[in-house]
Parts: sequence; C-alpha cells; structure tokens
Amino acid sequence: MNISSNNHAAQNMLPTAQACAITFQGNASNNLQQDAFFFLDNWYQEDLGVMTVTSVELPFCLAVSDGVASSNHSQHCSKAVVKAISRLWSEQKSIRSEGLHQLINKTKHSSKRHGAAATLAMIVGELDSIGTIEATITHVGDSRVYWLTKDASQWQCLTRDHNLLNELIDQQAQEQGRYAEFADYNREGMAGSLYIITECFALTSDDSYTSSEAPESMSRTIDVNSGDCMLVCTDGIHDLVPSHEWQPVSAETDLQHWLITLKNQVYDSEGNAYDNGTAILVRFD
Repeated sequence: MNISSNNHAAQNMLPTAQACAITFQGNASNNLQQDAFFFLDNWYQEDLGVMTVTSVELPFCLAVSDGVASSNHSQHCSKAVVKAISRLWSEQKSIRSEGLHQLINKTKHSSKRHGAAATLAMIVGELDSIGTIEATITHVGDSRVYWLTKDASQWQCLTRDHNLLNELIDQQAQEQGRYAEFADYNREGMAGSLYIITECFALTSDDSYTSSEAPESMSRTIDVNSGDCMLVCTDGIHDLVPSHEWQPVSAETDLQHWLITLKNQVYDSEGNAYDNGTAILVRFD
C-alpha cells in the first residue's frame, strides 16, 4: 500500500488495542476503486490490500469513505474526505462534518468532478477524565460502524444509514405518533432504489460550497471495555454479507485472517462482490 505523508504525535501510552484493515476493488462494474480509508496516521486508496495487525495507542482515529458510484469521479471525493481527516488529525483538531466539508471544497476541483460524492464512517478513541476508553462514532451516508462486546456472538450496528428507506420509516412512525425502533432501520438486502443515499459529502468546482451546508452527520460516544471489538466498513461489505453471518472474534482470533475470510464471504455471496469493499477491525486489549 502507498502511504501518504502524515504524522500524528501519539501519547506515551501502552498499546490498548490491535487493529487491521482490508480493502478490495471487487467486481465493480465501473472498474474503479472508489473506497478510501484512514488508518491511525495515514490515508490509503488501494485496489487490494491487507494490512498487518497493528498495535494501537490512544488517541486513535479509524475511518472509511465510500465514493458514491453514480459518478465515475467519486474516488476523488472519498480521497478528499480521508485527506481532510488526515490534516485535521495531524493538527490535533476536532473532526466534524462541517470542518471536513470546508477542507474538501477549499481545493478547486475540475468541473468534471463537480458533484462527485462520498460517505463516511469513523471512530475516534480516547480516554475520558476517569480513565475509561471512549469511542466516538461519526457517520454520513451508508458506511457503518459495528460493535461486538466481549463474549457476545452477534455484532450490533451503531449507525443509522442516511437513505430514503430509513427516512420513510421515520415518516411512518411519526404519522403513527411513535418513535421508530432502531431495529427497524438498516434492513438487510442488496442495494435498490430505496437505499438511495440522502446525505453525503460532495465536491464543487467553484465557490458555491461557501453557501452550501455540510452534510448531516450523526455522532454518538460509547464506553469500550477489554475484549470488545469494533468494525468500520463500507456498504460493499454489509450489503453482501449481513453481520449475523460474520464470524465471532475472541482474544485468540487472528484479525488479518478474520478480514480475509470476510472478503471471501463477499466474493462468495449472491452479489459476487459487485462493489468495492473496505473494513477496519479493532479489538481492545
């Protein structure tokens, strides 16, 4: 994998987790790799790659960005997203959708890239005031973050996709005078018209971004414990292999092998890896 030049001053702490990432172009019909990701201190955009398992110190940042395939230039948007994360992270600044939106579009892009779009799913891990590890999850679009608590057998999705189907679910619940249950969201099945993304980052080729709004993002913070695992992934993973089909993860699990197995499941699925796929797996010690 090619590594961008970026250094982040890590705290003098013992490693608190192990992390590994995998990315692949798959059988995308446009023959493009439109996924990009940020892993600890560097951003990547590769056709195929499996990282070595890496020790993680606090604070850390892990993120994936998926170029929306409606544009054949969306790989430039996903790359811009992770490059913006890299800059903010290296400057030890808060990473929010507003700041990413500004950085992405301060660069003047060629007119042919106008409207190229991308999603985001990100974890930032740090210590709180009492020494507990907190994971702040931020997402835009349909890239997701999953959580597997120690000794659990099923992964739990922590993010609600920004798509038309989930908006309709919210609308129906509102009409019935109730709140939608989280279990109603993110219904399984390969992408269709109801899965159209309603929030994303987008490139502009002029100064129109100064009057445009940043995409709506959702954030939440959870406490993580020893033995917990988290996975950040693009829809090329979760659309084709639902989380209930993922293998369990224990303290003895080889994270690299686990991700390779997941990639093979994507290729063996009914969808036959019709999209790019990227996943980052982190296990807390």
